[in-house]
Amino acid sequence: MTLCVIVLPTAGAQEKGPAATAQQARSLSAADKAAAVDLLAQRLSDKYVFADEGKKMAAAVRAHLLKGDYEKAATDAEFANMLTTHIQAAHPDKHLSIRYFLNAPPDRPRPSLNHGVPAEMRQRVTEVGQYLNFSFEKVERLPGNIMYLKLNGFFEANIGKAAATAAMNLAANGNAMIIDLRENRGGDPRMVAHVASYLLGDKRVHLSDMYFRADNETNSFWSDPDVPGARFGADKPVYVLTSGETFSAAEDFAYNLQALKRITVVGEKTGGGAHPIQPFRIDSNLVAVIPVGRSINLITKGNWEGTGVKPDVAIAADKALTKANALALRQVLPKIDNPGERSMLEKSLTELEKAL
Repeated sequence: MTLCVIVLPTAGAQEKGPAATAQQARSLSAADKAAAVDLLAQRLSDKYVFADEGKKMAAAVRAHLLKGDYEKAATDAEFANMLTTHIQAAHPDKHLSIRYFLNAPPDRPRPSLNHGVPAEMRQRVTEVGQYLNFSFEKVERLPGNIMYLKLNGFFEANIGKAAATAAMNLAANGNAMIIDLRENRGGDPRMVAHVASYLLGDKRVHLSDMYFRADNETNSFWSDPDVPGARFGADKPVYVLTSGETFSAAEDFAYNLQALKRITVVGEKTGGGAHPIQPFRIDSNLVAVIPVGRSINLITKGNWEGTGVKPDVAIAADKALTKANALALRQVLPKIDNPGERSMLEKSLTELEKAL
């Protein structure tokens, strides 16, 4: 899963000005391309999560080089796109790509998930998080005391936990909850565990493991019964909305809670990316983003790579909120004692179901 344990730099292709244009248009020599292919092949063989597939992709790019296929690439961006196409053809993996970055940074060791963002990036990541409200887009109370939470990313936990706690505490008193992950493209698995903890009970739950091949290391993720403030708890209904854009750590959240039978997934099959990544510099302006590990669910013994998370209630993404709202209202209606409120909610339910 993108479960981004690495913060990637701003893409050079996005930059403006004469310097960026000159770099994009630089002439790539045959020697430049051969050196980049050689280093990419080494990284794929040594680092890709599945050794056999890594070697297969390495052989593929070496073969394309020998055939002269990369002679057509005039710029870094074109070369990066060709390399990505060739490795994806050898072994599809939605987290795997070669990207053009102006003045790509040198390789760094894969940081421990316990430490998170490197210290030198922390201030910038914090500023971005504050601007984005740490990806918590909305917390809203819907009729019937149904709490709607729109979460567009799982931000770096050491920086964003306080925002997550505030949002989950605000939603804790709902009779049901709808968590909207339709625009959530992933993030930090520790934040996944933190948010999931508010939906579970008083005992620690083993949510998943993440295995890293090159280091032969396994990180385990558990719920925390002692998260701050009020928990929504393990018994009230929770609906999670998904789309084809739901990806990576967002899939981690949906997949593992679905396996625990804690949530009902409503919407579309998700994107299908379950491998954490690490960037490797293969040229002065090229970075290989390589999946270096895999997620393992303790119940299914597998993950959602390539298949996506399959919804319990399949429906077009643009109707998923309406459907989940109707399902939630049906569940909370029997608990509404006030006749006037009950009548109003029954009318709301009828309108929601007509809209589907």
